[in-house]
Amino acid sequence: MAFSVISLVLLSAAVAHDRLADGLEQKSYNYTTYHTMDEISDWMNQMERENPDVVSRMIYGQTYEKRNITLLKIGLKSTTAKKAVWMDCGIHAREWIAPAFCLHFVKEILGSYKTDPNMNTLFKNLDFYITPVLNMDGYIYSWQNSSTRLWRKSRSPCHENSTCSGTDLNRNFYANWGMVGISRDCCSEVYNGATALSEPEAQAVTDILGALQNQILCYLTIHSYGQLILLPYGHPNISAPNYEELVRTQACLM
Repeated sequence: MAFSVISLVLLSAAVAHDRLADGLEQKSYNYTTYHTMDEISDWMNQMERENPDVVSRMIYGQTYEKRNITLLKIGLKSTTAKKAVWMDCGIHAREWIAPAFCLHFVKEILGSYKTDPNMNTLFKNLDFYITPVLNMDGYIYSWQNSSTRLWRKSRSPCHENSTCSGTDLNRNFYANWGMVGISRDCCSEVYNGATALSEPEAQAVTDILGALQNQILCYLTIHSYGQLILLPYGHPNISAPNYEELVRTQACLM
């Protein structure tokens, strides 16, 4: 193939054509509007129910408020181990278009793997692990009313002397924790938590990626700010081993 598997995955994520698949018609689910967490959970059940040969749900942790963090595993069944593509959306609660993208992406790949040779190859050789909403507590809170619409963080409480709450989950992972782009003020939108992996959501992602570490081929985390394609590494200031390939792929997306 002209592109590597990583290139095909990134191109699939960026180039969305409005295909209509059996059982996934726009009339049965509106992909052009934002949805509540309950609606997204119902949609996940629907995807598994309507596509049992390629879709299964997996619970891999709980949020601070004890909600089940659930992903969709998508791919053709295989008797041998397959490489994996990870995609999470909604780590920042107010970025509603990120979960909306995850839903649309799932619709597109399910609607094309039977007719698109490249997508069919991906389904045969890869499993997609897609979490539509990682920060479920924060996402639900952002739907509460107009005053909470721009909530960004999780919903865990701060220390006992603070009236603020929430941790920026994107800054709670242990990789270079607390080094740059963070605040130790719990009231800040970029507060990185009491310790690395203090938040159950970040711990859940870390645990499942650890279990899949020999399978993960590509990691995608979807945000809505800046209209940027960010390549590793953000810190320290060094390039990933496959940086040139990622740059070539990015050029194809622009």
